[in-house]
Amino acid sequence: KYADEFNLSLYSFNTTLLLGTTRVEISSPIISSFKNFTYNTYQITNRDNGRTWPSIAKISSLSKVFYCYADLPYSSKISMPNRANLASIDSKSFNLSLFNLEYERLLNKKAPSEQFLVWLIGFTEGDGSFIIANRGDISFVITQDSRDIQVLNMIKNNLEFGTVIRQGKTTSRYVVQDKLGLYLLATLFNNNLVTYSKINSFNKFLSVLNEYNKKGRLYFPSLIIKNCNKSIMPTLQDDWLAGFTDSEGCFSVSISSTSNRFGICYDIAQNHYENKKTLELISILFKVGKVYPHSKKGAYYYRVSGLKNIVPLFPYFDKYPLRSKKLKSYILWRELHRKLVKKDHLNSTLKESLKVLASKVNNTWD
Repeated sequence: KYADEFNLSLYSFNTTLLLGTTRVEISSPIISSFKNFTYNTYQITNRDNGRTWPSIAKISSLSKVFYCYADLPYSSKISMPNRANLASIDSKSFNLSLFNLEYERLLNKKAPSEQFLVWLIGFTEGDGSFIIANRGDISFVITQDSRDIQVLNMIKNNLEFGTVIRQGKTTSRYVVQDKLGLYLLATLFNNNLVTYSKINSFNKFLSVLNEYNKKGRLYFPSLIIKNCNKSIMPTLQDDWLAGFTDSEGCFSVSISSTSNRFGICYDIAQNHYENKKTLELISILFKVGKVYPHSKKGAYYYRVSGLKNIVPLFPYFDKYPLRSKKLKSYILWRELHRKLVKKDHLNSTLKESLKVLASKVNNTWD
């Protein structure tokens, strides 16, 4: 019997390769119930051209998605990936294989490292923008202070597409506007974003990009918008939080001039109540710190403070280093922690040098 209209999803190692929607015929066996996942061997027939392939399939009535090993109909405008590379994935982890496969297929070069790509996803959650202009033009932009233009050049050098431009006296941007670059970025970010606000803006962007990709001489397949139905969970074993901290995090130290009191903190702030759950997730990962309402209405921040409390953060940031100027901030912050533990602040001579160092934690441009 004919199934309804299932999304035909090709898998490549640890991620989903979504190449559009097709109608399929399940010829053997006939499925009478979709209450549970069913694994078996089926003959898959495309209604449009009658092509049939034996395929290993997984049917799910819950997601209404049909997963199988199969080729899509041949397109003269773009070559299809090799089905020998197909495999299933864990839906809770970052899925990079679609980007890797398409990057290597279309650019004929090795894809960037997993560490960089997951870092970039986290960095984009804070400083990236999916732009839809009033006239219909679309672009991807990351904006930074020009004093940290090195991080934009690092992104460009790793991706090997896009441009870095200066905008005004103090601001620089990494910009992607070409069709190929936008498609590749879409394969990276689709199903891989964490924060509510960025998922929402990306999904709108992807809808426009899918229509854009159908036009012109250069054709790319549509990507199915699934971020809203999928929960990506960063961990302390990936670079997402390093990227998110590079964009949104803050290390700070304050030392009183009139007493022996001091403060040492790590903060991440987010606008919108919907993004509060991301901060709560980070607090769960580190098992320390709390999420508080910000003085700005509708905003929240996650804070870890105190000599003892910030120690659990060290193993993560030592293993997954920051890539922006905040790396210098972190190194100085960690050194100040060591000196405060030694009680250098109780020595009047050493205290003055600590105050100078503390003032530089968030002023590392020199």
